[in-house]
Amino acid sequence: MNKALTDILHQPINLNRKELSFAHTNTQSMTEWVQSLSLLQLGDTAQALFEALIEISELECSETLRFDLLQILQPQFEHVLRHLEEHFFNQGLIHSDRNEHIIELAFQLRTYFAHAYIIIVKCSAEQLRQQKFSLFRFHHKKNLKVAQTLAIYYAMQQFTQLLYQQHMLYSQPVYGQWQRIHWLFDIAQKNRIEHQNINQLQGVHYTLKNISLLYQQLILLHILNTNQIRQSEIRALYQCSFEWAKLLDIEFKETQTSKYVIDKKIDQAPTYNKKQYPHLDPDFFISTQPLLEHITATLHKTDDYLSPVERQYLTPALKFHVQNILGSIGERRHERFESSGQLHICFGITTAHYYISRHKNFTDSLPHSELSSFYETQDRIKVDSSFFQASARLSREAKRIYQSHILDMSVSGYRIKWSDEVPKNLKTGEFILVKEGTHSSWRGGVIRWIKQSSEKNLEMGLEILSKNILPCTLLIQEVSNQQIPVLQPGLLLQSLHLDHGHMSLVSPNITSHEQQQSISIYVDQQKFELYLLKTQLITQSFIQFEFELFDELQKNMLKNVMISQSRGN
Repeated sequence: MNKALTDILHQPINLNRKELSFAHTNTQSMTEWVQSLSLLQLGDTAQALFEALIEISELECSETLRFDLLQILQPQFEHVLRHLEEHFFNQGLIHSDRNEHIIELAFQLRTYFAHAYIIIVKCSAEQLRQQKFSLFRFHHKKNLKVAQTLAIYYAMQQFTQLLYQQHMLYSQPVYGQWQRIHWLFDIAQKNRIEHQNINQLQGVHYTLKNISLLYQQLILLHILNTNQIRQSEIRALYQCSFEWAKLLDIEFKETQTSKYVIDKKIDQAPTYNKKQYPHLDPDFFISTQPLLEHITATLHKTDDYLSPVERQYLTPALKFHVQNILGSIGERRHERFESSGQLHICFGITTAHYYISRHKNFTDSLPHSELSSFYETQDRIKVDSSFFQASARLSREAKRIYQSHILDMSVSGYRIKWSDEVPKNLKTGEFILVKEGTHSSWRGGVIRWIKQSSEKNLEMGLEILSKNILPCTLLIQEVSNQQIPVLQPGLLLQSLHLDHGHMSLVSPNITSHEQQQSISIYVDQQKFELYLLKTQLITQSFIQFEFELFDELQKNMLKNVMISQSRGN
């Protein structure tokens, strides 16, 4: 599929068609043909639109007419693509052969539509370069410039949608994709039309009203989508990007806040700005500081500060992701080493609690003292319903341990190949247990990123969070109802770093902890009061907290229990 898309992007212009086979070469006939297409026969309509695109791209006609013909196709084209996307968005990470064909068709349609607009840009540029100025040709020249401006905008719009599709499927841009994007923006800059208001030019109502903002949106989508978030979060980022694009600064000179660079002469996405870049000759420097400041402000201000779109899509986990991406150094901290072998892996906090508790279900591990009596009467305590039903007796599927192939490893994790069936909770941000051999000890971690690899295979990056894990029961006082505490399975993790006494708490991300200052936990029937200090990690699956115990006696007790657990006693 990548080769097919690359071939489209590098296809030479060949205007050898005198007329269209399916309609007369005018806007009225094209409109009538589009109206005759059946919305019910999706496959036939998609094929007809694809063939129409090819013929329009080969048609010998004025570029203004070519643009008008494409515009007539576009509403029906977008309608078909929305329905095609429904077949593969949120349908799992490894697709059936039928869905693979649908994905290929959708990608080719997007790419070819962009290519058709690129033809207008190229031919218009050539004609404008050759034309001599005259009063008679003034009107034609003006229309040609308008067609070129709009064609750049709509081509970049298609590339935005293509990039979004690729992110949703955890696949990579194809060869030549970013070079075409940079080239379109370069043409716009050379003609000084990158800031021209498209809404005023065409009478439309786009949120991103010029070519420069579209280019900034493409850059932003690439920066924020690091294969580390789930499809629902990718969709949320896409929706927010229409408002956040203006918070990126494209500069010609490097500043202290220039975090990314672009060399528009090569086929490469925005790259992290290293102090030395021997293989790059940057044309643009990108600052994400305004967006970082905006996201940080959302943590301290009321909901009134957020736009309606942000209130709908910007979750705490997504805020954490954006802050982490924009505020951290974009280079690997640890070197990878080649490795091979099998890695055992299972998914989810409830499953991790089961195995670390030596095959004891969560409800069987509840404290036998006061909590048990509360649970039996159910008048003062409730076990969180979603976790209670899932963990009262874990299903065979939930307890299943999978095997994956190790590709390489570092001191903090693994890169693995996944070719088995995909369980429903194999998602970025999911808590996992891993071990290299049957008799090895479990280690706790998180799925950091997922990428489509070869056909029917995935690559995943796993980060190890701790080698020492202690199961616990969380007793959380609901902020909305101070009389009803909630029980949840939790995990205590000991740090991998030199400060061996440092522990953190992992809690399911189903209850808001933003207003919580303390949480009670039970470990081996002993109650501990934890004061939450800082959020280390938030995903859609779990939250990891730093915490403090102010009672020195309890600190030592908890440390001793962790030592006993790590020794397998």
